[in-house]
Amino acid sequence: MDNMFVLGIMVVGAFLIQSALGFFQIKHFGNEYNELKAEGRVAIGKRAGKLTSGTIIMFLLDDEGVIVRGKKLQGTTILARFKPYDKFKGKYIGAITAEDSEMIAEIKITRNTVMNAVNNYKMFINGEAIPEKGSPFAELVKKIKNI
Repeated sequence: MDNMFVLGIMVVGAFLIQSALGFFQIKHFGNEYNELKAEGRVAIGKRAGKLTSGTIIMFLLDDEGVIVRGKKLQGTTILARFKPYDKFKGKYIGAITAEDSEMIAEIKITRNTVMNAVNNYKMFINGEAIPEKGSPFAELVKKIKNI
């Protein structure tokens, strides 16, 4: 009985620590986004990492859609922080393709995230709704229904 109580306390403690750190990471994202948004339009690309690192990329755009600067958050833990990401500085976001030399030099998850930002920008410019991805459970149910 004592072992189960200690185990329960450890599980609850780990959950509370993870929740607190997750809150701080979301607050960090909000601060970084607000900093960029105060300067102009922002294009965001995201790629969830199920078993690998997840990535979020934010591009600050000028009035013509040219990237002024970027920030990238990439990591497997909630301790990851945004870092400057200026590989595409000066490029028109709508002209970025998967075949660009800057893209080929990136790892796959970063390429996918940049292309997500490009596609989100194009959809926004065309007045289309940007689809929200469901939770992992909802995605699993969707895959099962498609089988």
